[in-house]
Amino acid sequence: MSDSTSPGRVVVSLEDLLAQADALRKSIDALQKLRDEVYESLNSVKSSKDAINLLKTQGKDLMLSADRRGYVLLKVNEIPISKVLVNLGLGYYAEIEPDQASKILDEKEDELNKSLQDITQRLNKALEEYTQIAEFLNRAQQSQRSGE
Repeated sequence: MSDSTSPGRVVVSLEDLLAQADALRKSIDALQKLRDEVYESLNSVKSSKDAINLLKTQGKDLMLSADRRGYVLLKVNEIPISKVLVNLGLGYYAEIEPDQASKILDEKEDELNKSLQDITQRLNKALEEYTQIAEFLNRAQQSQRSGE
């Protein structure tokens, strides 16, 4: 029995391609959500570093937001900046000097940037694969229409 396909050629059913496209779409959605979460964490780390620097330079008469959106602002006078609490993860916090806190936040920022790069690479690869499958499916659909 002879094989009608040439060497190096793979035959895949349209159903398999559709299933693969669906799986890629779900993967893309999950990666986009993860990327957004990492961006949000990265912005929080940067805001925390900015707050530490602001407290070190302007320790008097500050306006602090009580929430993320700034619906409530608190006017604070003379905040002592000898120690700050830094989230170490898993619900643990350390009370340390601001310079040490900045170093920990720098490390966290580097870690998040690396994660963001990895996620972006994986997302780009998935998008490229999805685009290739979508183009193939469109061509198959067009050739099927022209053959009718």
